[in-house]
Amino acid sequence: MSAVVGNGWVTADAQIVRDVLRDGRFRTLKPHDRSPFRVVQRMLAKTNPGVLNATEPPSLLVADPPEHARLRRLVSRAFTPRAIDGLRHRIQEIAGALLDDLDDNTHCDLVANYASQIPIEVIAEMLGIPRDEIPRLYAFADPGTKLLSNTAVSWKDFQTATAALREFEDYIAAHIERLRYGGADDSILSAVLQDSDLTDIEVRMFAGLLLGAGFITTAHAFGNAVVALVGHPDQLSRLQAHPEGWPNAVEEVLRYDSVIQIGVRVATETLQIDGHTVRKGSAVFLLIGGANRDPAVFERPDEFDTARANARDHISFGTGIHVCLGAPLARMELHIGLQTLFERFPQLAVSGEPTLNNSTLLHGIKYLPVNLGPALVVGNH
Repeated sequence: MSAVVGNGWVTADAQIVRDVLRDGRFRTLKPHDRSPFRVVQRMLAKTNPGVLNATEPPSLLVADPPEHARLRRLVSRAFTPRAIDGLRHRIQEIAGALLDDLDDNTHCDLVANYASQIPIEVIAEMLGIPRDEIPRLYAFADPGTKLLSNTAVSWKDFQTATAALREFEDYIAAHIERLRYGGADDSILSAVLQDSDLTDIEVRMFAGLLLGAGFITTAHAFGNAVVALVGHPDQLSRLQAHPEGWPNAVEEVLRYDSVIQIGVRVATETLQIDGHTVRKGSAVFLLIGGANRDPAVFERPDEFDTARANARDHISFGTGIHVCLGAPLARMELHIGLQTLFERFPQLAVSGEPTLNNSTLLHGIKYLPVNLGPALVVGNH
C-alpha cells in the first residue's frame, strides 16, 4: 500500500482490497469528497441539480448502512436465484436470434451486433420495456455511463450525457407510472413496484442503476472475453472440446481482464492497515485489476488459463455489503453468450484493431471488428 498526494492511499494487494471492502469503518465515496471524480460531480451539481446520479444516494452504489440494507432488501427480489434462472431460456433465445441475423463469413462489429445487445435486451425484459423501445435505452445508457465513470469529460460529452440522463429519467418515470397505475406486467420491475415501499425516486434510481451497471459492464466483459479467447486458441479449443469448462472460463475472463478497475473507500475513523496509519477522511483507492493479478493469490497471474482452479477468487464483483447484486445474471449472460457464439462460429477471428473505451473506472472494448467465419449451426436452437 502506498500513499498518494492529497491525503490518500492506493493498493493492489488482494487481501487489503478485500479487507477494506468488508470493513464497516470505511464508507463509499460521495460527490463532496476530495477525489479525481469531484470535478465532474461539481459540474453536475452546478448545471444539473437533481439529475439522476448513480454516485449519490439513494443509489445502492453509494448508500451506507442502515439505508443501504433497506434499499438492498427491497430490490434484491429482482436478483433471487429463481428470478435469475427464470431468465436463462430467454437469454438463450436472445443469443440465438442475434446470431441468426448474422451470415457466414460476415465482417462486423461484434460489440454493436452481439455483445451489447444481449445485456440491453435482458434489461429491457427486466424493466418491462417493449423491444421496439430498446434503441432508446441504448441511447440513454452509453453517454450516461461515460459521464459517471470518468474523472474528466469534454463539455460536449458532458452536455450530451446530462441531456441523456434527464431524458431517461422522464422516460422511466412515465414507464413506472404506467406499471403502477395502468396495469402491472410480469416484469421484475413490476414485481418490485408491487411488493416494496420504495419511493418513486428510489425506483427510478434502481432502474437507472440496472441499466447503467448491468449493461455496459457486461458488454465490456464480453468484448474482453472474445479477445482473450481468440488470442489464446489453445484455451478456446479446450472449451470447444469440453464445454463443461465454460463457467470457469467466465471467471478467468473476469479475473484476467477486469472491467471494473478502481474502487474507492473513505475511512470514517483513523485506523491501521498493513502497518500504515490511515486517517479519518482519507480515501483508499483499490486497484481491482491489479488485485486480480496478485501473485500471492494467483499462480502465474499474467497467464490466461480457463482451467485455473481458483479463478473465482477474483474481486471483479466486489465483496462485502456492496458486492454486485447482478453478478449471477452477468455470469449467466457471459456463459450463454460466449458458448453460443463460439458453437455457432468456431472459427471467429478478430479482423482489426479493437477500440478501447475512454473511461477511468471501466476497462473494455467499444468496437470489436471480427470475421465470423463459417457457421457450424444454422437456425434457432
